[in-house]
Amino acid sequence: MKKRLSFSRLLHHDKLMMVVSLLLAILIWSLVVYGQGNLEEREITGVPVSVTLNDYASETLKLRIVSGANPTATVRVQGTRAELERLSAQDITVTADTGNVIKEGTYVLQIRATSSGDFSVVGLVGDDGTTSTVTITCDVWREQSFPITVEMPKLTVTDATQYQFGTPSVSGAAVTEGAVIVAGPKSDINRIARVVANIPDEASISETAVFTADLLAYDAYDRPIDSVSFLQAEDAKVNVTVPVMVYRKVKLNPTINHIPAGYADKEDLFTITPTEVELWGVPSEVDEYIAAIQSQLVMDFDLMTPDDLKKEIVLEAAEGIRLLNGSETLTLKINLSNIHYSIVEVPLTEENVRILNCPEGYTVKVEQNRLPNVRLCGISSKLRRIKPEDIVLVVDVADKIPGQQEIQARLELGEDTVWVCYGTTDGVKVLISIAES
Repeated sequence: MKKRLSFSRLLHHDKLMMVVSLLLAILIWSLVVYGQGNLEEREITGVPVSVTLNDYASETLKLRIVSGANPTATVRVQGTRAELERLSAQDITVTADTGNVIKEGTYVLQIRATSSGDFSVVGLVGDDGTTSTVTITCDVWREQSFPITVEMPKLTVTDATQYQFGTPSVSGAAVTEGAVIVAGPKSDINRIARVVANIPDEASISETAVFTADLLAYDAYDRPIDSVSFLQAEDAKVNVTVPVMVYRKVKLNPTINHIPAGYADKEDLFTITPTEVELWGVPSEVDEYIAAIQSQLVMDFDLMTPDDLKKEIVLEAAEGIRLLNGSETLTLKINLSNIHYSIVEVPLTEENVRILNCPEGYTVKVEQNRLPNVRLCGISSKLRRIKPEDIVLVVDVADKIPGQQEIQARLELGEDTVWVCYGTTDGVKVLISIAES
């Protein structure tokens, strides 16, 4: 026989009644705590405040926020416990009103919060401690080019008697002709006294090396200005090539061309003062610089008049070269005295014309009968001994083609201490013709 379910019996079932009571208690507690009629308040800190300058301020006036660009606010909200427990700073939007920002300066901006859920904002405090405001400072944004100087306080050379630093060069995307463009607030740009590429490495070197340097801006009191940036160098770093110069002592060796036979064995024909030059130079540049000096130490009797017996050469530092004594003047002197000149006209006849290397089967004819304005240089007594008709024109026609043409020739004087100043190293021009005989 089946037992009937009795409600009275269920009410007297202790364990069942305990479970039912617990469930009812939880339900009643939830209705009390989370019900719509029971609202609570909560403070949410660190809520970002969106501060955007208006187009007139940012585009036309070129203003930037230089202080207070990322403010936060504390927001007091009201809602059910369930809603507030889910709430975070990202669910609240706080914006600042920048409509009155029309020039550089400090502004107190009103802020406003809006909710994105089933809660309401009942209080708002900016991070400057005032109710419903934040403070920002704006300045005109400027860009200006500054030259870069290099500092390398921890670098040394391995041997100061043989090596020394050359002039460092700075390179990188941010560098143009040794300068960098600095961007920042106008007030800070105006404070910049110098921009430095500082090499932090500690090293001792004996050859050219490349280092990474930090770009820094300083004011007149040598205080760093951290509020500026460097265009195309977001990491504020550049490369610096530090050249190492070597010491050289160069003995000077002048060259004297077309020396008259009478002076060929003269031991003191010329003097050079000083006789040697001391310099520091980057190895790759030293040899070229020395060769350039030697190329200037040339004197030619074909070009030399009595006024040209001394030549002065001014040496100056060049790229990669540093003269030990700074700029220096070299003096190259021909040791001849009482030198004068005379101008003669040389008649050209068969007796004083000599043809060299005439090809077989051909004849050479000089197509002019005189050489005007021939300048002779030497001691007066020697010059007086020379007769114009005794001067010999020497014409070398080697490798010349048949026909009329102007070629370079030289003159023989018969006096070995007198020379012709041609004014060119090619001799004197003469018109000839080459024809079959």
